Amino acid sequence: MEPFVILLILILNAIVAIYQDKDAESALEALKNMQANKCQVRRNGEWVTEESENLVPGDIVQVRMGDNIPADIRLVELISASLQVEEAALTGEPESISKTTEAVSGSVL
Repeated sequence: MEPFVILLILILNAIVAIYQDKDAESALEALKNMQANKCQVRRNGEWVTEESENLVPGDIVQVRMGDNIPADIRLVELISASLQVEEAALTGEPESISKTTEAVSGSVL
């Protein structure tokens, strides 16, 4: 009787593990779909469309209303009354966060 119970527990454990793995994969896929694949970046004095994975520190990126932000960027200029960013996928915060162009205190790295 004991070997049967142990086998049943192992089978149930495997089923739960498969379900959790599939759920984690779908969550990762959803996060990948939220990423910006392309963006407007200033290269050699003109705006060009570039793959987001090719961005490097110091690139100037243009973001418009409704765009997904392609990278961890620092605001240099804000041509709008305000900027609010929805960070729910990253931080879990349910409300949009206001952003400014004010200098960040302390070390950036």
